[in-house]
Amino acid sequence: MRRYATAILTAGICLLVCFPVFGAGGCNQDVTLDSWIYDAVFELSTQGEFAAILLHTKPYTRGEIVDGLSSLLSHTDRLTESQRIWTERLKQEFAEELTADSSGSERKGEYVRLGGGPTARTDQYRHAYAKNRVGFDVVGSFGTGGGFSTRTRVRFDSDGRADSQFHGEYWKQKFTAWVEQAVMTLHRGRFHLALGREYWRWGRSPVDVLLVSDHSPPFDGFRASYRASKWSFMFHATALDRMITEQGLANRYLVAHRLDWRPRTNLELAVSEVMVFGGVGRPWEWNYLNPLLPYYWEQLNNKVNDNPLWNLEFSWRPRTGVELYGEFMADDFQIDFHSEPQQIGFSAGLAWSDLASGRLFVNMEYERVNTFVYGQDYPHNRYMHFTDFLSGRPVGIGSNLGTDADRLTFRPRWHQSALLDLTGVLEVVRNGEDRIERPQYTPEPKGIKFPSGVVQRRFTAGVGAHVQKGGNLVLDFSTGYQRITNAGNLLGQNQSGPFVLAKLTTLIWKTFGI
Repeated sequence: MRRYATAILTAGICLLVCFPVFGAGGCNQDVTLDSWIYDAVFELSTQGEFAAILLHTKPYTRGEIVDGLSSLLSHTDRLTESQRIWTERLKQEFAEELTADSSGSERKGEYVRLGGGPTARTDQYRHAYAKNRVGFDVVGSFGTGGGFSTRTRVRFDSDGRADSQFHGEYWKQKFTAWVEQAVMTLHRGRFHLALGREYWRWGRSPVDVLLVSDHSPPFDGFRASYRASKWSFMFHATALDRMITEQGLANRYLVAHRLDWRPRTNLELAVSEVMVFGGVGRPWEWNYLNPLLPYYWEQLNNKVNDNPLWNLEFSWRPRTGVELYGEFMADDFQIDFHSEPQQIGFSAGLAWSDLASGRLFVNMEYERVNTFVYGQDYPHNRYMHFTDFLSGRPVGIGSNLGTDADRLTFRPRWHQSALLDLTGVLEVVRNGEDRIERPQYTPEPKGIKFPSGVVQRRFTAGVGAHVQKGGNLVLDFSTGYQRITNAGNLLGQNQSGPFVLAKLTTLIWKTFGI
């Protein structure tokens, strides 16, 4: 079966090579999911900008951002303060692409883009593990005028194990170095292929998403999509980390498909389905590699106990500057509606821009993941990928809340200048006792209170600053107060005190024609 899977991927790549070429190589580069560019697009799109991008399906390409930025630059006399500030930052980041557009030139040959820069983080909280880290990122990409490109990022860090996304070993003391991303992409008209190591993220929220997030370590897998002007279809496949079970070493896999649709300029809808499956000696399944088949029906008709999840998303802009968005996720949907409660998660958010003379942006969001969500009877089918080094617990593929938790978040941002934003956060999080890796003690979890058991409650209030110099230097700093009751779900274990968080990211790069 693995030979068949390899043959399918190879045939797909060869087929797309035969299609005619559209677009320049540099513009086909994907924007990495941790980039500040996504915050810019999120806010500007609530104001009706970047209307040509299907906003729920990430990553975006640099070409898509350049098109939206060019539209902004065509009416600079009507820009609000926030639009003007974001535009100035984006102009510096995409200066090379904008110069090529203005001269009417298009990169026809091969190019290499090399860069990097130091990073630094501090996380000081009186009752928690204090993390002070320094590192260096090295990035490189190669592209052609024919739509083919590669992207690689290597991260050196004094203690990368502090991130849930890290997977590797330390060299000496706590020093870590690893290839975080290494992916090849190919664009042929509306077809887009990607093969290699990268993060995936589906959803509108800038805070968190429920189904496929970039919270876990990156996936070594395959991604294919067809993107039209108002809709897109996407298919993902990856092998997850193998797991030691009572029966032996179990293989684990994830496949997903997704339809994203914009019926109106102010409305976007998306529906997705994910299947996690595996077992000792179990290979890839031919039916799950077919992106058009409904996975839920396949596992039901074949009488196998795999783990399907469904997700619905929406975003609606009733007027310029105001947007409502949300998700609804069903874990292992019960078709009879009564054998057991539907294990669900949902989120709802509001984005409001151009307040206070166009300088204030506010984002509010509530998210809830019910008890037993992401879990499953078979350990190898649970919705997780690798293990967090510090906590020793598996890392979830979906929400960074895990299961049995909810969160209310309020995040204002005041645009002072192209160099400085003032930020704030007010957040309340509740965590019950359930965990994704915990065996589900009943197949019919009726009457279980949410959140379950002894509930940990965390209250955070803080203010901060976002300092940015173009796209080359970004510093996020925040300080405030945090109170945790029943820490670690232990009754009476309370913690409180001030905190200081800071993150510095620098990236200087240059493009060479070859």
